[in-house]
Amino acid sequence: MANGRVGSVANNVNTEAAPLLTPPASTRRLQGRTLGLVALVAVILSFSLGSTLVKLADTPGVAIAFWRMVVCSIIWVVILRLTERRWLSWADIKPALVPGILFGLNICFFFTGVTKTTVAAAEFTGALTPLLVVPAGALLFHEKVNGKALLFGLVSLAGLAIVLFNAPPGKTDFSWVGVVWIVAAMTLWAGYLLTSRSLRQGRSVAAVMAAITPIAAVVTLPLGLFVFPGTLDDITWRSVVYIGILAVLTGTIAHGLMVFAQHSVPIGFISMMQVSQPAIAVGWSIVFLDATVRGIQVVGMGLVIAGLAAVTIVTQRAKAAAG
Repeated sequence: MANGRVGSVANNVNTEAAPLLTPPASTRRLQGRTLGLVALVAVILSFSLGSTLVKLADTPGVAIAFWRMVVCSIIWVVILRLTERRWLSWADIKPALVPGILFGLNICFFFTGVTKTTVAAAEFTGALTPLLVVPAGALLFHEKVNGKALLFGLVSLAGLAIVLFNAPPGKTDFSWVGVVWIVAAMTLWAGYLLTSRSLRQGRSVAAVMAAITPIAAVVTLPLGLFVFPGTLDDITWRSVVYIGILAVLTGTIAHGLMVFAQHSVPIGFISMMQVSQPAIAVGWSIVFLDATVRGIQVVGMGLVIAGLAAVTIVTQRAKAAAG
């Protein structure tokens, strides 16, 4: 009945058919926002699964990082070719050299840390990156430091201390050596975020990732050959599967969905949602790794998330007021 009605109107008065066939602007915006939120949820779930996938691979972190970067490099170069009808050029690679080096070292250090400690310790330590980026941004780019943001950051630090110093007793994967690796990775990630600001402006995600991932792979190679000799070929069919999933899911799809979400979802809301990522990561570890989390650690996790959420809100409000 409805199809007949639209067809009849279209045949008689074409100009009246358009409003029936084309949703109003408000509806299109709502649909775009809904799809953006769905994409954002998929991004958070994908990235939060990364630590668990690394541990499931049961392979040295350096090997996982290197082969993941190799696969991602191929994928992103192909995507760049298909979407922009061009190949990677020196003009793409040159500005990506420093960010790419930091990115590669970050992935290598983080994956190594994950294999040496618990997902809870790794994720909640790494989640404190904003506490490095905010003051560093103020120092390097003369941005105003918000005292309230730093104060709430202390709440997150207190929560992290509760998480780390109350690891389950007995047989556990927790290790302070792994935490040190994660802290180093967190510092490298902060450096990547700060040095890639100009790189991300005016370039597509395909152009950025196609330039960064080969550099990251090249940086990781000597670590596997000389610092951790014999690790690059320490892979099995099991690890190949998980490395492939990491490359496609977290190294490709998640980045693309994030760009899609940014078109319709406010950046402030995205930042708030991402605060939940470490808690979801711990949930994955409980489901797939039979990880154990103590009640006091849950309290610490809550403090970390609350502190980071407050830092995000205060920072976003300050930017809105300044802009």
